[in-house]
Amino acid sequence: MNLPGMHYFRCLFLALTFSLVVPLMAANYAFSQPSDFIDYPNHQQLGQRLQQLANNHPDFARLQSLTKTYGGKDIWLLTIGSGDIENKPALAIVGGVEGNHLLGSELAVQFAAQILSRRNEAHIRNLLDSVSFYVFPDMSPDAREQYFAPLQYERLGNAFPTDLDRDGRIGEDPYNDLNNDGMITMMRIKDPTGAWMVHPEDERVMVKARPEKGERGQYLLFSEGYDMDKDGQFNEDGEEGVFFNRNFTFKYPQFTRGAGEHAVSELETRAIADFLYGAKNVFAVISFGPANNLSKPLSFSEREAGARIHTGWKKQDITINEQISHLYNKHITSQAPTAAPGSDGDFFQWAYFHYGRFSFSTQGWQVPAPEKPEPNAIASDELNFLRWAEAHELEDVFVPWTPISNHPDFPGREVEVGGVVPFAMKNPPYAMVDSIILKHTDFIVDVAALRPQIDIINLETENLGRNLHRVSLEVINKGAFPTASETGEQVRWMQKTVLRTELPDGMNLISGKPVEVMGAIAPHSVEKRSWLIQGRGNATIRAGAEASGIKEIQINLR
Repeated sequence: MNLPGMHYFRCLFLALTFSLVVPLMAANYAFSQPSDFIDYPNHQQLGQRLQQLANNHPDFARLQSLTKTYGGKDIWLLTIGSGDIENKPALAIVGGVEGNHLLGSELAVQFAAQILSRRNEAHIRNLLDSVSFYVFPDMSPDAREQYFAPLQYERLGNAFPTDLDRDGRIGEDPYNDLNNDGMITMMRIKDPTGAWMVHPEDERVMVKARPEKGERGQYLLFSEGYDMDKDGQFNEDGEEGVFFNRNFTFKYPQFTRGAGEHAVSELETRAIADFLYGAKNVFAVISFGPANNLSKPLSFSEREAGARIHTGWKKQDITINEQISHLYNKHITSQAPTAAPGSDGDFFQWAYFHYGRFSFSTQGWQVPAPEKPEPNAIASDELNFLRWAEAHELEDVFVPWTPISNHPDFPGREVEVGGVVPFAMKNPPYAMVDSIILKHTDFIVDVAALRPQIDIINLETENLGRNLHRVSLEVINKGAFPTASETGEQVRWMQKTVLRTELPDGMNLISGKPVEVMGAIAPHSVEKRSWLIQGRGNATIRAGAEASGIKEIQINLR
């Protein structure tokens, strides 16, 4: 396959020394970057890689398809771990949150490959015995396949036929390739009433004029194409349907483009929601997408967090976010200026507010920002990207502005097509992915090691005479995560820590609760409990929940 624009992802691969990078990584981490891939894999190839992982590691990995999309593509789940998978703390790793973010799927798949290939390392083996991983590598397979199609554009919607502009017709205004280069870029029209102008530092880049600084717009700017339905918009109702990352229940954006007819309307969104609601052992979710609370933690808003239906993270949960963000930045150097709190109907916010788990998200890679921008420089992500691409000698990342004659929507006007190629600004060249994977794998491993861990310590029994015994102990959370988020304590889907005392026939509980639903136990803290028990025999005390582990002890009272 040799699509226009895909050369961008290959050129750095050729520029770097293949013989030094890939064999070195493969020697230490098998399957980290398969030798037969020089670009992001398509859905079929991704499925083959997952199946290979499951076949090569049958004691630690199990692959299943949760459903098929309307476009006939599998929604894969790779479960990793050993022993009692469902009754020990788990991390959910989610890629493909948006179809134009190819890196997210690769991060998820190669995390699985890395951790399985390192299973014989002592700390990884201990982790696999203590933690389960649910890896959802690609939640937007219909949209993601547009990268491999004859016509490339950054698609977000699935294959379900949808009236995106809600005009009563479906698919009447698709993408149009005006310059026949196999890509949809941008279209600029010379117009004195336009809001856009050429960037003063680079004539390729378009930026909005700032009237307050005396700047005047000279162009209209649209997506490349024709206005097929004559509504003043371009490419607003093509083949793509519902967006995975706009179809969830938290702040569901009803009647918004790509949101669907109702929340969780799609096969893929329902599949992951149903699975996770049943996965009581998940303590945190890590997703790769546009939201970002890892490079920068979210800020606490007392008003939003304290509302009856809260829309902001709780204060103690923000503290955990800050700690995990600090850990992330130890592994991955980031120059993201601010946190990205998510968007209405997205997966990241659903995982926290409605699923009740700690939810972390990152794009995984961004073009480094200039270290010392000029004081009066006009900020432009495109300009920053083009400078970075030139520094790395990347080719074919920009389609030069080319005149289009006789555009039917702009008769007699100067129309040009050009711009940054699709996918380039959101996804690094494939040759860079290997080092990004290693850093993110180490980060996820460290997060898993911080899981909540319930234990029972300092057990004391005292014979009081007259067939009475006092039993005292402490329930401790040895982990750096609380046993539940503050939001999780309010959500019915989060299992609470339960303390149970079971006595055989002939023994009676005189004081103390036989079953106690405990509140969240903070990191590295203890809860003391005691009981007065009448009789002799073996008592059983059990503490914990699936997301923090369950500890059971036997007590012989004589």
